[in-house]
Amino acid sequence: MRKVSTRKDTEEIALTIYNGGFGAVKEKRSIDMKADESELIFGDVAQLIETDSLIVEGINVLEFNYDFDLVSREKLLEKYVDKQVYLKDRETKEKKSCRLLSVEAGGRCVLEDDATKEIYTDTKEEIVLPSLPSGLIVRPALVWKTDGKPSEKVKVSYLSGGFRWHANYVVEMKEETLNIAGWAEIQNTSGMTFENARIKLIAGDVNREVEEMEPDGMYELEITSSYEPEVKAFFDYHMYTLGQATTLKDNQSKQIGILTGEGIPYKQYYQLGLYEDKADIIVEFQNRQEHGLGVAMPQGKIKLYKEDTADGSLEFIGEDGIMHTPKNEAITLSIGKAFDIAFEYKKIDHKKMGGVEYYKYEVIIRNHKETEAEVRFEHSRHGVWEMVTSSHEYIKVSSSQIEYRVTVPAEGDITVEFEYKVDRRIDVNLRK
Repeated sequence: MRKVSTRKDTEEIALTIYNGGFGAVKEKRSIDMKADESELIFGDVAQLIETDSLIVEGINVLEFNYDFDLVSREKLLEKYVDKQVYLKDRETKEKKSCRLLSVEAGGRCVLEDDATKEIYTDTKEEIVLPSLPSGLIVRPALVWKTDGKPSEKVKVSYLSGGFRWHANYVVEMKEETLNIAGWAEIQNTSGMTFENARIKLIAGDVNREVEEMEPDGMYELEITSSYEPEVKAFFDYHMYTLGQATTLKDNQSKQIGILTGEGIPYKQYYQLGLYEDKADIIVEFQNRQEHGLGVAMPQGKIKLYKEDTADGSLEFIGEDGIMHTPKNEAITLSIGKAFDIAFEYKKIDHKKMGGVEYYKYEVIIRNHKETEAEVRFEHSRHGVWEMVTSSHEYIKVSSSQIEYRVTVPAEGDITVEFEYKVDRRIDVNLRK
């Protein structure tokens, strides 16, 4: 005998969603299998289930199938070929017994009248089937053959595609500090609705051997901020456990608040590039507890807003993305190109004296803002080099790179000049 279990039997369900487009489903059901029941149909599972990931506790499974031969008109009719069906008159509602001889392409049927033995090749009457044929199911299901031992409960875990989550952040810029709110956007296209599920989110790059499939479809958007997730390190990743159970419908996208921070000090400066026409606007802050944050920040986009003091409205000023960032690390955002910072970055001299080459650069920076501006730029060189002269102090970032950080006065300009030499003789000897 067989036992059928559906989502109505669910006692507990949990869902862990990973960045890689998949999730882990963990479910506990009451099944009350008797000793004479050796087959369990475990229905209402995710349609994108990875059957090779299945773990079952509570029953001894000897063999299992994943059946997704769902009910359709053609499949129903095919199951009744050479069996008794009924033709029902749509007006009189009278029925006559027939034998279904064949089902042609497009669902057309050939029938034999049981009483007259006449053959019907085309009929406008309704075909009525006595019952749902065995082997057809309404939803995808796991079909397990067991050892027949009684069991009251079963726990099932499996992986499934059709899940995605990523982080979105919104920043409000103040004069010297900023406020930040982080949201997790969860998408479910697994083919199953999860009611009152405990949800965890794993941030990190979990290796998968299978090729990820891209889900299609439209999403219903739901936004809620009543969750206070617990954040903790888990293995080499970070886990966000939502504070209360929630329902995640199929083909739904849900936004859930995962972090907040207020009064976070930041720096704003401008970054010049040797081959760029405009300066990048940079916003930098520290992900530290003493600065009002100090939590692991999953990969995602950060949108920044600033208040227009004229009417009090928040205006969008740019966005950037971050990678997975642990606490106590700096967050550096490039949010746009500066309108009022102009510069010229040029090589003004290059000469050779024996095996030594001399390079001289000039960087002219003009600030058209009504406030002073911090401007930074880097310069790289290769080989064995030595600074000859420099108009301003610099930071040696690495053996081949230096950085200048200068403050340009409001509506003023500044010129940075530096000259260095590269000893090509030493460079050649080192390569040998």
